[in-house]
Amino acid sequence: MKYKKRKFTPRECLHIYQRTINGFNIFYDREDALVFYTIFSVLSKFYNVRVLALCLMVDHVHSLLSSDALSNISAFVRHYTSLFVSEYNQSIGRHGNLFHKSFGSAPKVGGKKVRSTVVYIGNNPVEKALCSKAEDYRWNFLAYLEDENPFSTYKPSSLYSMKLRRAFAEAKGAHRRNRYLTYGQVRRMFDVLSQDESELLTDYIIRLYLPIDKEMLMSYYTSCYDMLNAMRSTAGGEYDIREVFNPGSDKIFEQMAKYVHDELQMSPTRKIITLPGEARLEIAGLLSNRFAPSKYELSKFLHLKLCGR
Repeated sequence: MKYKKRKFTPRECLHIYQRTINGFNIFYDREDALVFYTIFSVLSKFYNVRVLALCLMVDHVHSLLSSDALSNISAFVRHYTSLFVSEYNQSIGRHGNLFHKSFGSAPKVGGKKVRSTVVYIGNNPVEKALCSKAEDYRWNFLAYLEDENPFSTYKPSSLYSMKLRRAFAEAKGAHRRNRYLTYGQVRRMFDVLSQDESELLTDYIIRLYLPIDKEMLMSYYTSCYDMLNAMRSTAGGEYDIREVFNPGSDKIFEQMAKYVHDELQMSPTRKIITLPGEARLEIAGLLSNRFAPSKYELSKFLHLKLCGR
């Protein structure tokens, strides 16, 4: 099969869209998002790729990137994808790909197209009813452009527990050495913390590793307020990439993931996809009784090929 040659203009922006195989979910909880995010952040610097936007959804990833050469961006995407999949699989004893090998891309030349794409990427969670405003979603990282603790309650470091201090120090040390956080590290750091401490640590890690080039992003806007106001006014647009869009809310996936983790005591939550087919079908029955998901939603969540929607 021949692939079309990617269009690219040096130092302009390229919208990257990656979707999972069969549309299956891969981001189940904080662990998955943080490992992907820190890998992405570390390698963006290694490949000298400037990041204007990034959004993690349950079954796909959007980013808006800029570089001097297409080869830098291609190598970057291949590297962070393969590294994340390797870490993901190793953590649960799984084999095989998670993302399609070929990713979607579209050049965005000129301020109008760049702004429209930034808005489109930032509003992905709004479109899937995960939040009412783009900055209320943690995993598009917009809130961190202006606030160090957007999803946690600030408290002075003198009040931190020893466990939280150690976790902060471990994250800071990894970042200083240009290392991403592994699943083992994330689990070790968070397992001993309270819920409030976990939120503080999550905000700290995201702010510490934040890869978004705020200076370049703001060159397209007068301020962060201006950008966020644009997101509230319009959904933005993407006409050059064929994104698979399914109507309905992704909120149900958050609810099912919490149920599997808390009630079925499946930890890590992603381990559910490694269970035998019969076991997953049994869980599908439990989830159906509790949340009334569609067959399509059960299929995505449990990595099952179920007929119908």
